[in-house]
Amino acid sequence: MRSIDPDLLKEYTLRIWHYKQGETVSLMVHLGDRLGLYRAMAGGRQMTSGELAERTGLSERWIREWLLGQAAAGLVERTPEDGFSLGAEGEEVLVNEDSLAFSAGAFIGGFHPERIEEMVDAFHSGIGVTYHQLGEPVALQMDRMNGVWVGPFLVEQVLPGIDGLVERLEAGGRVAEVGSGGGITVRALAERFPASTVVGYEPSGIAYSRALRRIGDLPNAAIHQARGEDLADGSRYDLVLALDCMHDVPFPDRIAAAVRRSLKDDGVWLIKDVHCSDVFEDNLKNPMLAMQYGYSLSACLLSAASEEGAAGLGTLGFHPVEAERIVRGAGFTSFREFRLKDDPTHNYYEVRP
Repeated sequence: MRSIDPDLLKEYTLRIWHYKQGETVSLMVHLGDRLGLYRAMAGGRQMTSGELAERTGLSERWIREWLLGQAAAGLVERTPEDGFSLGAEGEEVLVNEDSLAFSAGAFIGGFHPERIEEMVDAFHSGIGVTYHQLGEPVALQMDRMNGVWVGPFLVEQVLPGIDGLVERLEAGGRVAEVGSGGGITVRALAERFPASTVVGYEPSGIAYSRALRRIGDLPNAAIHQARGEDLADGSRYDLVLALDCMHDVPFPDRIAAAVRRSLKDDGVWLIKDVHCSDVFEDNLKNPMLAMQYGYSLSACLLSAASEEGAAGLGTLGFHPVEAERIVRGAGFTSFREFRLKDDPTHNYYEVRP
């Protein structure tokens, strides 16, 4: 029988149960967001569970249990007199959806049993499910978490970093986005650059429907329910965007080839993807690395491996080495990687013919 160090056993057991605690606290964060509890606590006012119940119309006893758990997790503050408050930083993270720090939208209350079965099946078959099959909750989650980053942040901080691009779009250009999701970027660019036309390509019917509602009657915006491979040929676009999606698609090389065919000779392909390395030991510097692998198995790899013969990159698969290999393989000759200090979790790539 193998010998067991009792101190190491305690340490390992505590580590496992910390992860279980994270699972349950995540569910509580989801409930606080979904039930409007954090929003009701905004402003910093101290309140009792009864006052919060009165403000929200919910059960005091259940709110009291939730508040005590939130205080135990260090997410709300509690006084000895049973007063509770949400700090300014907590409000920024859990309430303010216009903040780059907003995180509450990432918490969807755990995995549905069907999703777990999809992962189990994928382990057996090697084939996952499409982004569309992940359902409405995931589409909503992506919209809420990405809204600021692919809207105002993109327009105000990313595009000005590419030489001459803003001026070109202000004068009137043609823009396409592959994997356009719920249309947040399409709307943001169409509003910011009214002289340009902006079109999104999105294969998921769920996301496509959300995008149609979002762009409304903007005269210079359109959405196609189509894959990135379906980009129109003929050197049409001044700018093509692929924001946080190349690691999710089954055939990133086909998208790269389609972008090359559809881009003007002086056009730009802007890619945004997860900041990571092709060396695992380098990635260990990331304190959220284990979570990213979990995201991969539960969403990104499921989508990236949803067809036979797919590349199956997953969350950490589109690292700079792979990115450059794919874009150069499609015939691009210029590849520039850049980072932004306000976005530590992503790499950006400026790619030109």
